[in-house]
Amino acid sequence: MDGDVETFHENGLWKNKIDGHQRASNTFKDCVLAVKTGRHMAKARRVGHRVRDERGSLISHDDYRTRHKGLR
Repeated sequence: MDGDVETFHENGLWKNKIDGHQRASNTFKDCVLAVKTGRHMAKARRVGHRVRDERGSLISHDDYRTRHKGLR
């Protein structure tokens, strides 16, 4: 979805990219740090966060959108 954050591996680096943007927002050598940063970005933007492994398979998807009481 447009605006969501995705953490993925490319060219030996872990990257966070916002959907709809052409370039990665940041890059890391360490997967754990990249995922933590991507999660923080998604929470701050109140969007979803997808994490993919080195092969591109989806391993997690969390949604940090604001929900109204009683609605899903």
